[in-house]
Amino acid sequence: MNGRDSVVFDGAEYPVSVVFSAKRRTIGLTVKADGEIVLRVPKNASREEALSFAQSKAEWIVKHLERFAARPVPHQGYADGGTIPFFGETYVIRRAVGSCVSARFAGETGEEAEDAPVSGAECGPRVLLLTVPEDFSAEEAEGACRSAVMFLFRREGTRRLKPFAEKYAKLSGVAAPQIRVRHQKRKWGCCTPKNGIIINVNVLLGPVFVIEYLVAHEVCHLRFRNHQQEFWGEVERVMPEYREAERVLKEEGWKWV
Repeated sequence: MNGRDSVVFDGAEYPVSVVFSAKRRTIGLTVKADGEIVLRVPKNASREEALSFAQSKAEWIVKHLERFAARPVPHQGYADGGTIPFFGETYVIRRAVGSCVSARFAGETGEEAEDAPVSGAECGPRVLLLTVPEDFSAEEAEGACRSAVMFLFRREGTRRLKPFAEKYAKLSGVAAPQIRVRHQKRKWGCCTPKNGIIINVNVLLGPVFVIEYLVAHEVCHLRFRNHQQEFWGEVERVMPEYREAERVLKEEGWKWV
């Protein structure tokens, strides 16, 4: 039965969420960036066996908790003059009063620049223009800005990801999938039952080569719906440098969520 328990290290108690699953074959232990400790257990394993395993990893758990606690909290506000990353570029946030909430990419003159080249070396600072009604409270404005920015990122991200999906579908010998961008709590990407691909909007805050890798990864899943050797062989065939993207995703991905 799923539930909560704990492990003890140096006299301190650490809560653990225990999740049983018929799909698991081995006991798995995860320490999340927010401090949650999750123990995933095969359905036929005993709770005592699982907790004994977790207790044997208590020192490892504490080291990871300390490492996460030492990380700086990523800035997620939308104040004027702040910055936000998107598709390998850093955008300066400009806030203005408007009749409605909106978010768009713009040049310093306010002209639309959504179709500008990805490299901004010759274009000057890239700007994300946000408009919010004057009568919004600070809390309302912050929430509205976040919703508007995520909508913009999903829309623009879908457009920019499509060429990647087509490229790797051709390399892998599968039909080009429909690609969607949305927020996901636990996955960077996934395939749909109808051979579509969903990419987590948060990964669009990372480097372009990591974003491209996520698309390649999911396209390869259209051929191999597992993480067996043949799947990784296909990933390496279509994107030989994928290991560096995997490394960055594991080490830096916490900054984007």
